[in-house]
Amino acid sequence: MTIRASEAYEPFSIKDVNGTAVGIDNLFMARVMDAIGCKFRFVFRPWKRSLLEVREGEIDILPSASLTQERLEYALFSAPYRNDVTGFVVRHGDVRAFNVTSLDDVVKYDLRIGRVRSAYRGEVFERFLARSDSAKYVVDYSIAPHGLNLLVNGRIDMMLGMPLASIAQAEKMGVGDLVEIHPFMLGKEPVRLMYSRKTIAPELVRLLDAAIKQEVSSARYQQLYGPQAIETQ
Repeated sequence: MTIRASEAYEPFSIKDVNGTAVGIDNLFMARVMDAIGCKFRFVFRPWKRSLLEVREGEIDILPSASLTQERLEYALFSAPYRNDVTGFVVRHGDVRAFNVTSLDDVVKYDLRIGRVRSAYRGEVFERFLARSDSAKYVVDYSIAPHGLNLLVNGRIDMMLGMPLASIAQAEKMGVGDLVEIHPFMLGKEPVRLMYSRKTIAPELVRLLDAAIKQEVSSARYQQLYGPQAIETQ
């Protein structure tokens, strides 16, 4: 089984000095796969390329995925396994400078938002992207470290993503004191494992869901994800 991993998505998925996929999402995945006795390997891919490879059956599983109607055409999805909180990181001191309380303020103040290319960030942002002039306000890049470089160098004004992950990545890059979390949040929603329809059968999805449910109900899961853990019945 081939599982997509990110090189720089602290604390969820990162590449360590030995080239190994580590991080709490990858640890969770390993526990789920071990529970069903399935062999697996992680492969590092940019987000946009990984979506294409799931569609083509070259990657079996893509973690940290939002369920959308477009993706359902070529993928199956697991039960939710953690929550994503979507918001912004800005340069240190810019929280007061950018009094943003909605995406309309991005246009009002002529700001530039940076985001990982093809990453889904909720319906509110999708509607913003559908604007005829959205290209003026949105800058795409392949991985988060590129976005942080653009941010600290003044090429973008706000970095869209999971703020805690962005801050963790900034600390790793040695620029943690140059950025801060903006209080404007776009939303909170569960993320899932995304399976290629070409390689993953519905029967295996049900087996994996049972393993996910068991893992999510464990005390070690709560310790792993803390406030981003999903609520259990």
